[in-house]
Amino acid sequence: MPENEDIEELKKELKKLKPKDRLKKLKELGEKRKAEMVDIDQLIKDSEKDLKTEAVAEEIAPRQDEINITRLFEEEAGKLESTVKKEAPETEKADQGYFSFKQAYNDYSNLQDIAYAGMAGNLTSAQEDAVDKIGERLDKTKYQSASQETANILVASKAVLYKIKKYAGLE
Repeated sequence: MPENEDIEELKKELKKLKPKDRLKKLKELGEKRKAEMVDIDQLIKDSEKDLKTEAVAEEIAPRQDEINITRLFEEEAGKLESTVKKEAPETEKADQGYFSFKQAYNDYSNLQDIAYAGMAGNLTSAQEDAVDKIGERLDKTKYQSASQETANILVASKAVLYKIKKYAGLE
């Protein structure tokens, strides 16, 4: 927008013109001002829209924290070992509490084979070791199993184990 000095100069120039030319010039200036006002209004609307968009973006966008790369690679001494020690007893407890169906079935099959071998003659040292390992595993096992079939196989395995020990003289 022209300042006061510019307006005074414009008035002087307009006074020099003929009335018809003066009117034409004033209409041109008016149209020019209207176009500028429309442009200014559009710029104001666009700026307000941008402000709203930025405000929404700031609300939605997560805060950016400064990342210290060295902190990502730092390890506490013995952290891995302490984690392993903490986790290991839990897995041992879980193994002692429940007996899987597959393990129970394998033990039962092995005990049946050993029982048939024992009826035919003396047991080998490998068979005696297998009987001891299966016996220890069965003694540690609780009868809290996932299915009735597993419990039945455990009971049958203990019965066969008892017979093997009795007839082989391992008791």
